[in-house]
Amino acid sequence: MDEKINANYRLVDTVNSHEAFSYHSHEQYEIYYFHGGNCKFLIGDHIYPLQEDDIIIMNGLTLHRAYPEPGIPYERSVIEFSSEWLRPILINLNVPELLNPFNQLSNTLFRGTDKEKLVEIKELIRKIACKDQTTLLDKENSVESRLRNGEISTLFVQLLFKIYELSNQQLVKIPPIETEKNTHVKRIIPWIEKNFNSSITLDSIAANLNLSKYHMARIFKEVTGFTIMQYLMTCRINRAKYLLEIHPGKSIHEVALESGFEDSSHFSRFFRKQMNITPSEYRNSRAIRKHSAYSK
Repeated sequence: MDEKINANYRLVDTVNSHEAFSYHSHEQYEIYYFHGGNCKFLIGDHIYPLQEDDIIIMNGLTLHRAYPEPGIPYERSVIEFSSEWLRPILINLNVPELLNPFNQLSNTLFRGTDKEKLVEIKELIRKIACKDQTTLLDKENSVESRLRNGEISTLFVQLLFKIYELSNQQLVKIPPIETEKNTHVKRIIPWIEKNFNSSITLDSIAANLNLSKYHMARIFKEVTGFTIMQYLMTCRINRAKYLLEIHPGKSIHEVALESGFEDSSHFSRFFRKQMNITPSEYRNSRAIRKHSAYSK
């Protein structure tokens, strides 16, 4: 179903580095199911140690990333979907409330779900992923393609009913890891996200947060797997992508400055290095959303 839904069931990776998965964001909503491994999940300034059968629902816009332990198989299922595609379907079925968990709970982790319900959820994800991978995109209006797309939509609505049931049950608050290091990181991330479009250095961050520059840099890398400057540049690229998509009238120079880059040349070079496409090509592409790198 192209940009409407992207479903993957039981993806398995064994990474060699903590930097194997990058921070990213996207407009799509997301359902994430953790099957196994040793992995933390970072959403904004929250850090969650995952347990088998944890389910996370996300609005996608908050920067997030998986942080699996190198050398240990990391297994998960992920569905990203467009609310714009789904909302008319739900309205026609008179159940628009099925999107409420994503709108009201935003980024939420479910744990301790009934085993029978977990089996049903996993089977629905498996079926959706199987159908999604075989959709006849080159024959979009053919009977076969329409029937298969209808199957995916029907299965997905069933899955949303299960998620809605989970959201209406008493949520068990899963506290983030609260160590001294994580407490510092939870101060650093919001500060960067608030000031990324300004001129920022490690010295300025350390001074504003009253931290030792070297200690701050070391613990941020240890906790998140990224350097502070890598995270800063991710925030800037994320903002630039938003401006390129939502404000087509802005010049590349304006996008660069509003995203925190010193000039358009530096912005264009960095953007192309990160996205393998120029800012102008990204803006003009019919497949913009495909360049929100799928890396979970």
